[in-house]
Amino acid sequence: MKLACSSYSYHDAFERGDLDVFGFLERAGSDLPVEGVELIEEHLPGGDEATLGEVRDAAADHGVEVACLSVFYNDFAKPDRSDRREDVDHVTAWTDRADVLGADVVRAFTGFPALHDREHGDPAVWRDVGRCLQECLDHARTCEATLAVENHNHDGLIRTADDIFGVRRRVNGDLGFVLDLANYVDGRPSIERTRHLADHVHAAYDAVDERGRDPEHPYYAEELDSLAAAGYDGYVTLEWEGETDDETAVPRALSYLDDCR
Repeated sequence: MKLACSSYSYHDAFERGDLDVFGFLERAGSDLPVEGVELIEEHLPGGDEATLGEVRDAAADHGVEVACLSVFYNDFAKPDRSDRREDVDHVTAWTDRADVLGADVVRAFTGFPALHDREHGDPAVWRDVGRCLQECLDHARTCEATLAVENHNHDGLIRTADDIFGVRRRVNGDLGFVLDLANYVDGRPSIERTRHLADHVHAAYDAVDERGRDPEHPYYAEELDSLAAAGYDGYVTLEWEGETDDETAVPRALSYLDDCR
């Protein structure tokens, strides 16, 4: 099992202009106990092949792998068809670009129906999401990277294990899965049921204690043990989302996860 850090963990520094992707890659390679990084597409300086090649080469120079490229963000539950079309085009474009970066996984979302006053159980929502995902998945067959969706309980469509099973039944092809250990509404029961599906794993943090644990999700050590026992040998990415200073919180959380694996 390998450890990675998401560039989102330093989103405040990116937004302030104190950090760019090249500085992040340097930090990951020299200061953090990780073998890889997850890059948010918004943090990249451009989507052209030359720029992406520079990012890929910088990652290699600093000894880290681009484990995942995260689309941030798409929403296939939007009620307007033209809006969904834009998001399909966005996901497919970044799936192509992931190959230039050498990323193994492209993280995409399914949708956030509650943001549009749509019901989670509305068959029309599931139809819209399924059609969009199918088009993205058909395109992904031409790419090396695995297109994977993430469970997301914040108004998201995939809130429980039943939801990820439901999404996968609506598409033809190998739709990947990013298992976020913090983002099921029922927590560990759904993790247990979907652990075997994981192509990539997120350990999301909203807070960090002195030992490096997230007090709201104190089960990460046990879950990393369970992933290892199940034969998972991919990446676990720290996704720091808290309000504490990231310069302190991120290394502390990564040190804890490093000890757990």
